[in-house]
Amino acid sequence: MTKKLLALLIVMVMLFSLAACGGSGGSTEPSETGDESEEPSQTDNGEEPTDETDEVSEPKVGGQITIGNTTELSGDWVPYFQNNAADYDIYNFITGYSLVEATHEGEFVINKTVVAKDPEVTVNEDGSKTYTWTIKDGLTYSDGTPITAKDYVATIMLWSSSVIGEMGGANTAGQYFVGWNDFRSGESKVFPGVRLIDEKTFAFTIDAEYVPYFFELALVSSSPTKLSFWTDETVDIKDDGEGCYFTDNFTLEAYKDRINEARRAIPRPSTGPYVLDSYDEASKTAVLKINDKFLGNYEGQKPHIETIIYKKVTTETALDELKTGGVDLLTAMSAGSEIQAGLDLVESEEGKFAYVSYPRSGYGKLHFVCDFGPTQFPEVRQAIAYLLDRNDFAKTYTGGFGSVVNGPYGEAMWFYVETKDELNQKLNQYPYSVEKAIEVLEQGGWIYDENGNPYEEGKGVRHKKLEDGTLMPLVLEWAASENNPVSELLVVKLKENPDLEKVGIKINQTVMTFTELLNYLYRDTTQDPKYGEPTYNMFNLGTGFTPVYDLSNAYTIDPDLYEQGTNENYIKDEQLAKLAQEMVKVDPKDRELFKQKFVQFIERWNELLPDIPLYSNIYHDFFNAKLKNYHNNDLIQVVDALLYAYVEE
Repeated sequence: MTKKLLALLIVMVMLFSLAACGGSGGSTEPSETGDESEEPSQTDNGEEPTDETDEVSEPKVGGQITIGNTTELSGDWVPYFQNNAADYDIYNFITGYSLVEATHEGEFVINKTVVAKDPEVTVNEDGSKTYTWTIKDGLTYSDGTPITAKDYVATIMLWSSSVIGEMGGANTAGQYFVGWNDFRSGESKVFPGVRLIDEKTFAFTIDAEYVPYFFELALVSSSPTKLSFWTDETVDIKDDGEGCYFTDNFTLEAYKDRINEARRAIPRPSTGPYVLDSYDEASKTAVLKINDKFLGNYEGQKPHIETIIYKKVTTETALDELKTGGVDLLTAMSAGSEIQAGLDLVESEEGKFAYVSYPRSGYGKLHFVCDFGPTQFPEVRQAIAYLLDRNDFAKTYTGGFGSVVNGPYGEAMWFYVETKDELNQKLNQYPYSVEKAIEVLEQGGWIYDENGNPYEEGKGVRHKKLEDGTLMPLVLEWAASENNPVSELLVVKLKENPDLEKVGIKINQTVMTFTELLNYLYRDTTQDPKYGEPTYNMFNLGTGFTPVYDLSNAYTIDPDLYEQGTNENYIKDEQLAKLAQEMVKVDPKDRELFKQKFVQFIERWNELLPDIPLYSNIYHDFFNAKLKNYHNNDLIQVVDALLYAYVEE
């Protein structure tokens, strides 16, 4: 999910195969688990053989599939506010026509379906870099409204605006463009890095500060936004030669309510392969229909599955629903027990079900909040890591279908694969050790009991004397989502671990819905003022990464972005922030330098430990064999895989 995604990178990146996300780019989702010391169990690394072949005649359009997801939909359909992993799937079904899209291998390519010619690229005297785009005629929204250059500009303008920022949304869309900071803060009406030239032509200029940028082509992408849907027909974007600006009637007071309504509105204009037909709040079920105005992705590929139903399932009953026809597709299954049960189903019901498997571009984690309470101190975070046997935890949860990682990365990421040996030598893997946990806590000043006397092992909780002379107890508040097998395993392996009491740490668990958990995580006062008060020290979550691995927002110390919540750990470390920025400020052709910067960043991250990485999975998708030509991996979204699939009853 994510209001400030996945792991919210820059919104443009989200527009074409994004996190948290967040999601997460990042996306954020209820987490599961993985294992470090063993290699992941070997699978066919892609797909269980089915009866389809690569060479098939053009399939007919029709049929229906139902996708089951254990993360329930919230109905917030855009990733700029509070949009979880399931909501983000819907967003990707209905959003398309990006200038740049990602291939199934994670390579960024110009989308020739919408772009009339390759962009004109100009390096300016001040070091900034301008991309001038021209789009084709004939592009429309699902409602038939023509798409023009202004619609591509509107995406950057709206989601960079001070109005969105004041509403608590992520207004980072044009973050790396010239003049963004003054525009998003409201200090300037004009956004000079965004130019509207004519009905088919527009330009984006990357600020010299961000040239070079390793994922440069992705940086200058955009998708269309129908501005009138978010405002009305009276709000316009103009350019008098100095840059784009909104007409004066676009204000927070005038359009706050309209924007909040549009976040959840149905029907809504679609540019993707599907339109959102309906949503049932009670059952958390969305129905999507083919967008007959969609001209295809970067390869011209159009959908063939007429109807897609997206529904909430529980971990306990998901495979039973697959077997009985309640759902047709379960994606990204990660628990070892689930995977083994799915494999047994495929084997026992020969020809009726199939699966694909692929390494995860992300990791499950214990997420710390680093600006209040005991977890603001790295020694506490390190002590918890020493008291959680991650290898055992991962093995128990994944059944061998995963591996433990020691930083924010996943097994599917090329730069991790190519630096894995170096990282294993350099990083602290935090092996289980009561002695090390005690050592780091004592180094951090956790040496007192509740009365200020020297702490005696096993007698109550430790305390730390703060600068004002008060004593802080080593008690951690943990928010866990309901019906989450990872939470249940963490209770056994961590919360109830007798060594915690021996060391002098106490963990209190509060179970809640995932939506409420996200409200606390993002301190979302738009839902309720109570969420703005820091309450929980840690959450168990999962994070997925897009092919654009840019964590500069995720660990920023920029006051405005930090206040906005893009730094979801709320960790303030100048070196970490600097290394995150330097990692992406590399020429796109210099893979070796990027890997070097990646290792340097991970070393600092591993020391500070804003998260405890639990695992990076080998994901498995299980599906009804009526679904043909389905090839998924974790560098794409589920819509990208289904775009090439079809139903054969």
